[in-house]
Amino acid sequence: MEEALLLISSLQGWIYVLLLLTGLVYLRLALKWQGEVRSSQFGLERERAGSKRSRAAGMLVLILAATAATFVVSTFLAPQLPASLQPTAVPTISLLEPEAIRGSTSVPQLAPNEAGCLNDSATITSPTSGEQVRGLVEVRGTADILNFAFYKIEIRPSQPNSVWQVITAGTETLSEDALGTWDTSLVENGVYLLQLVVTDTAGNAPLPCTIEIVVLPKAG
Repeated sequence: MEEALLLISSLQGWIYVLLLLTGLVYLRLALKWQGEVRSSQFGLERERAGSKRSRAAGMLVLILAATAATFVVSTFLAPQLPASLQPTAVPTISLLEPEAIRGSTSVPQLAPNEAGCLNDSATITSPTSGEQVRGLVEVRGTADILNFAFYKIEIRPSQPNSVWQVITAGTETLSEDALGTWDTSLVENGVYLLQLVVTDTAGNAPLPCTIEIVVLPKAG
């Protein structure tokens, strides 16, 4: 089931294109048979045209339902899956000391942009930037912008070209509350960026709140 949700989410662009093209075909057919119904002079011809029009209209309803289902899966269901199931490129990082990772010259680092964290309506309050964590980490903060639609919390290793990975999402506004939980045991030790993205009903989002977190080895 989880694999199917991830597959739909990853192929959503192609699915939308296919559904759009198919919908246009059946819309054209429905209009054609509607014209046949109006122009038919005999009852049998009118009945046949009406039956074909009904089938075309039924396919349009199914296409609309499939489009809505794809949107729900990609926007709400897939982001809720455990982080271990999300497709991402997570490199292996050996962590002896956090300072050694920060000062390493062999792997270039990207400093997080924390400017978005100044927005009181879309910010992370815990953990704090630079904090060292292990195990289950509760992410707390506020997601309550104007015309709120949903929020998501993402992570990625602190290296260039690494991929953002959604760890949790929500569709309810929250203020100084728990936004979600990150199980750091599912990723390798190292330095990660943790980001909160809050989106409104128009698809717009303020500057994300992005902080740097150091994931420590599991407690022995």
